[in-house]
Amino acid sequence: MKVLKIFLTVMLLLSGLMADAAAKKPKIMVFPSEDWCQRKGYLLQNGQPDYEKALNDQDMDGAVAVMGDIMAEMGYEMFSLKQELRDIHNQGALDMTVMSKADGIVQESDRDLVTRNVGCDFIVELALDNKPFGARRAIEFKAQTIDAASKKILHGDIGSSSASSAPLPILVKEAVGGFIDNFCAKIDRAFTSIEQNGREGSIIFKIADDCPLNFESEVTVDGETGELAEYLTYWIEERAVEGNCSMTQKSRETVKYDQVRFPLFAKVAAGGFGSKKGKVKAQTMESFIAPISRDLSRMNISVTTVPVGQGQVYVVLGGL
Repeated sequence: MKVLKIFLTVMLLLSGLMADAAAKKPKIMVFPSEDWCQRKGYLLQNGQPDYEKALNDQDMDGAVAVMGDIMAEMGYEMFSLKQELRDIHNQGALDMTVMSKADGIVQESDRDLVTRNVGCDFIVELALDNKPFGARRAIEFKAQTIDAASKKILHGDIGSSSASSAPLPILVKEAVGGFIDNFCAKIDRAFTSIEQNGREGSIIFKIADDCPLNFESEVTVDGETGELAEYLTYWIEERAVEGNCSMTQKSRETVKYDQVRFPLFAKVAAGGFGSKKGKVKAQTMESFIAPISRDLSRMNISVTTVPVGQGQVYVVLGGL
């Protein structure tokens, strides 16, 4: 009997370890770093990085590919920046549609657009320097992880290769090999923290010309009266993880909330198109704030949401 108990205990421990090993990995996209694009002059007219030009740089294109392959082998869900840029530009003037929905108040960069389209959790930014040594060269390689929603830099590491005449992919693998295990461990810890504490983002409410109210107008909901801005704060705090949010701007026409912790996943409500009540789905700031439309419609207010990347959304209030 004692042997059986020991056997069952070992099996439970092993199953727990296997479950941890099979834990969900975050979605990641590798980008040339903004600083590297600035330094190399790969910029659009508005000063934003031109990622298409950056990926025409053979060294950077090779480095992005190698880093993506290494992380895919480690179990991460990777997306190709080059393919996503191609797909988006083939759709034609997509970002112009995004901007016009909110009368030009929203400017979404290529990085925001592609990360929102694929639902990235993290961005890995790369910078590299080629250092010639006669007929040989060495690679100095920098990688940093950025939260796709909050756009905060989480951590970074630097590696370098030996001086060699080997092809660039070999030098990149050598440079990355010195820090990749620790680098990925930090990503896993950051993702676990987001699962437990919510993803951080921001919400900007705007008043349109046809809106019957402003943010200082008094509204009554369920027998309680207060300013519209107070109601929005209450609504967000009730749904954010542990009520975490911070109002950082308030006027009659604009209210902004930063550090809003919204759950990484949410249950889908029963509805059409084959949806099943209780099904769990990944959540963005746009889907987090979407239910407010139903509540505000009782005040004769319409809602237009305009997402910027994964973690920011403009909410434009107008008349019905």
